[in-house]
Amino acid sequence: MPQKNDNLKNDLNNYAKYSGVAFEMLGIIVLGVWGGIKLDASLDTKPLFTIVLSLGAVAAAMYLIVVRTRK
Repeated sequence: MPQKNDNLKNDLNNYAKYSGVAFEMLGIIVLGVWGGIKLDASLDTKPLFTIVLSLGAVAAAMYLIVVRTRK
């Protein structure tokens, strides 16, 4: 029976790790988009910073996935 409990514990740990990564990705992307919108509004460069920071945030989120899943 101890092996079954260990498998369940590993499954729950993996679920917690990967769901946490998803929320971190969402936060990074939302902050990037929000920052781009604010910069575009203050500098009057409507789509430029929103696009650049959105793509940068997606790249940072993908990097986060690679780093976090290697552990």
